[in-house]
Amino acid sequence: MRNFDAPTLVVVDAYVLALLGALLLVSAFQGQREKALLFTAFGALLSAFGLLLSLLRTDPDLNAFAVAASNAVLILSHAMVWAAFRAFSRHRQRPAWMLAGSLTWIVLSLWPLFQDSAAVRIGFYSVLCDAYLGLALWEVWRLRRQSAFGVLPALVVLGLQMLFYLYRMVVERVPPILGVDQSGFALTMFESILFAISLSFVILMMVRERAERQFRHAALHDDLTGLHNRRAFFARAAGVLAKTRSRRRDAVVLMCDLDWFKRINDECGHVAGDRVLAMFGDALRELVEPGDLCARIGGEEFVILAPEMDLDQGAALGDRIRGRLAEQSTEVLGCLSVSIGIASAADADYDLDRLLMRADEALYGAKAAGRDCVMAWTGPAERPAVSLSSVAGGGGGRLA
Repeated sequence: MRNFDAPTLVVVDAYVLALLGALLLVSAFQGQREKALLFTAFGALLSAFGLLLSLLRTDPDLNAFAVAASNAVLILSHAMVWAAFRAFSRHRQRPAWMLAGSLTWIVLSLWPLFQDSAAVRIGFYSVLCDAYLGLALWEVWRLRRQSAFGVLPALVVLGLQMLFYLYRMVVERVPPILGVDQSGFALTMFESILFAISLSFVILMMVRERAERQFRHAALHDDLTGLHNRRAFFARAAGVLAKTRSRRRDAVVLMCDLDWFKRINDECGHVAGDRVLAMFGDALRELVEPGDLCARIGGEEFVILAPEMDLDQGAALGDRIRGRLAEQSTEVLGCLSVSIGIASAADADYDLDRLLMRADEALYGAKAAGRDCVMAWTGPAERPAVSLSSVAGGGGGRLA
């Protein structure tokens, strides 16, 4: 590696980094503007620019300027790595701290003793770069519970780069471009390319992973209420029932239908109707247990599958839901109420279709009984459902 020409290595390295930065910019502007990719792209482009500035060291009259300017830009490129992970974490950027390393380097470069000692310069440069890499590593560590696949590679890439700067601090004592033996400089150039490519791959992988997770969430959740949607409910309900059956425990389904919802839309507008749906979704999230499966299955219809509950406990939950919704009543929206039908999984032999059909029949019984009540399925449709609860006064206070 002694025969490598330093300026040629710099130009090749700068070209690779500039090309990588351009590709990252294109990726960042595809679809949503991903700020993590933008900062990574800026970091690669700054690295390319800093390397090209370092070529001015070959001119004795420009050596001092090149040392100050090129390294300040390269240190700023490392600050962009920290900024990229902060952007990925949705944390507010710290411009002053991002510029602090470069400004510190420029100030130190005004000191003649600092300019004259290559070992001191390499040491300070390595410390400043490691500081930003350490901050980036901390940001990644805080993501360990959110990004399953990208965190470990990011920690490895950043950790290895920090170790490389520690190695440079101990080993390098000669100005990189002007040294007689260019083997160490060639290693530095190749390592910078590997780091930039590895870091870009890791950032892309983390961005893609989060996008896929968001798409999966959107596919399985209702946008308005944040609850599971119909697809998610049917995908998970059979498994919940099978697990409940294996444990020889009961479970109940609560079918909920908001009363007079069409009238709310007609008289108060669809915005008010959406507000009622969102309020009801919030109420369900507050009242159901973490292990319960709660979903909006269409329009103003909601369903809750509650394992480890019998009919009496399901009726108590239904009463709490009715009471919480009634508390949300306003002069504009009027008195809000919900009709609820419940059915037992054990009585339905843990068959999901049969269970939902029975809960639906009980719901129609609640509607026929005057709404704003909880009904349990006790037999075929020709037999009346049993009313477990109702509003005192026979359902007064509903919207007219």
